[in-house]
Amino acid sequence: MKWWSYLLIGLGAYLLIMVISLPAEHVLGWTAGNDKKTPFTYGTIKGSLWRGKMEALTVNGVPLDKLKWRFSPSELLFGRLGFDVQINHAGQELEADVAKGFGNEIQIEDISGVIQAAIIPQLINMAQIGVDGNVNLNLQQITLSDNQIIYAEGEVQWLDSALKSPFALKVGDLKADLETDDSGAVRAKIKDLGGPTAVDGELSLTLDGNFQVNGQIKPGTDSDPRLGGALNAISKRKPDGSYQIAYSARL
Repeated sequence: MKWWSYLLIGLGAYLLIMVISLPAEHVLGWTAGNDKKTPFTYGTIKGSLWRGKMEALTVNGVPLDKLKWRFSPSELLFGRLGFDVQINHAGQELEADVAKGFGNEIQIEDISGVIQAAIIPQLINMAQIGVDGNVNLNLQQITLSDNQIIYAEGEVQWLDSALKSPFALKVGDLKADLETDDSGAVRAKIKDLGGPTAVDGELSLTLDGNFQVNGQIKPGTDSDPRLGGALNAISKRKPDGSYQIAYSARL
């Protein structure tokens, strides 16, 4: 190897160390510039790009207690900038590995933890929908491109699931197994976890933004008495007491 090759490697390593050692507050100020429409605010920010934290963080109006990050050097081997991230909210914790390359894709891996279901509609700008319960996440990977999910794999559990608005309704414990098929469509197979309401269905999201839900819901004797009325408004009751649900939209 030529002497100048070692020089370039040394300069590259030096520049990398300089960048990741920069104070996080300065980096955030430079990247945000004069843009006042960022979806988050924070009380304090400490540390550097290598390791730091935000406190009193608010995203789309949702208060999150704390966000911590740690630089992940191994992602550089794949041409990506990566961080191990931890989010705290109301005594609950969510961890994930986040990485971004030169394109539009953001890759999130090893997502685990619990979050309150109530904050999810606000985070995705659907505050008109009110939900309750806790969401347990155990996802191997989610890939985003232009704010759309293009790949997902793992399991999500929604415990004590309930709808609060536009009307109140308790459903029970649900599980969704996520996978991505050969065509690139993300599919979630949804089942109940043995509660009074039987749920069996599938949600799909294609690469061109087509969203579909198909399945069956069968209220039991101990189900929320309001569930039957809500289902009668959108579907016809079958002889076995179940309701066929079909819905499609374009995101």
